[in-house]
Amino acid sequence: MTGSNTTWTCRTLSPSKVKNGPILRQSGTHLNDWRSRVIFVLLLFIRFSRRLKMQQSTNYKLGAFCMAACLSISAPQAHALEGGTSAYLLGSRDSFAGIVPGAGTYVGMDFITFSGSIAGLSLGGLPIAADTDVDVNLIKLSFTHVFGSTLWGGTPALNLNIPILDADIGFQAISGPLAGDDISDETSGIGDITITPMVGWHSGMLHYSAGLSIFVPTGSYSTASVDIPGRSIDALSNGKNIWSIQPVLSMTHFNPKTGREFSGATSFLFSENNEATDYQTAPAFTLEATAMQHLPSGWAFGGSGYWYEQLKDDSGTGADNTRAALGVDSLRSRAFGLGPIITYSDEMFGRPVSFKLKYYKEFGVKRRFESDVLWFNATMTF
Repeated sequence: MTGSNTTWTCRTLSPSKVKNGPILRQSGTHLNDWRSRVIFVLLLFIRFSRRLKMQQSTNYKLGAFCMAACLSISAPQAHALEGGTSAYLLGSRDSFAGIVPGAGTYVGMDFITFSGSIAGLSLGGLPIAADTDVDVNLIKLSFTHVFGSTLWGGTPALNLNIPILDADIGFQAISGPLAGDDISDETSGIGDITITPMVGWHSGMLHYSAGLSIFVPTGSYSTASVDIPGRSIDALSNGKNIWSIQPVLSMTHFNPKTGREFSGATSFLFSENNEATDYQTAPAFTLEATAMQHLPSGWAFGGSGYWYEQLKDDSGTGADNTRAALGVDSLRSRAFGLGPIITYSDEMFGRPVSFKLKYYKEFGVKRRFESDVLWFNATMTF
């Protein structure tokens, strides 16, 4: 399946939120320890599944797999900090990535928590941040309509993602009048939406699809500003202020007798120049893969991973200033991620539903946030 992503922005902090000592983290709405987030979402996942009637069939239900496929058809945006992450949220395409499900309308909701760190990056056009930590809580609403007609011998579909984010960031200013100060900032609101038209085909146990994700700059955006008297920096935004496109090819091999599934997706992300900061993010390649064992009860277990590689270096005045401020020769980024995934499919209120819980731990990361990502999804067919 093909997918979409997300973007971040932020507001100016009041002077009370900025200290010239250790960064103050606010608690309450955030579970800042990722282990606590894992336990919380896992308990929620188990509670939901216990309320559902377990289907005791001796074969694997195609309807359940169509629902699970829709969990991958709506891949969200990684609402991003310029130079810190890409528009696409890595690991979005997983189980049944290559399957476009049967005709109908599918509504999904994703709950994503993201914690990452990076040695230095550019924020809102200013290469000001060192020792940066970010925490993001993201809700993504997904609407997918699969048409009952055929196109190029396959099944056409259209997906829309609407992200709602809540993020905070802490960093040390490395340039300007606040150099050396520990700064924090936060934001919340609607980010950039994603539209993904796609077509899927089926050939025995092999299923494949092609799509084009379009990242629309609908989220609010402003360049970074420095408040010297208030000792604060307004650096984040809800949107990226650029259009991006991502052609995607996905494939799934599924044996309904054994319940074994192997899925993969490859994509290329292209972004336009951010004219507000003169920062051109270079194209990037992503390869994602998932292996699952599906059970007659509706449960499935497996592992998922990805490889992200920027194809060349970022360019423009904004990128040049960032390289100079950080003292590096290149901003070209790379990342690998790996983790477990659990899905469950059944019926609720007389309609097919699917749930998914997954976790990614990143490693081998260069020039972008090295992250822990916890992800829960629920999808219902109408």
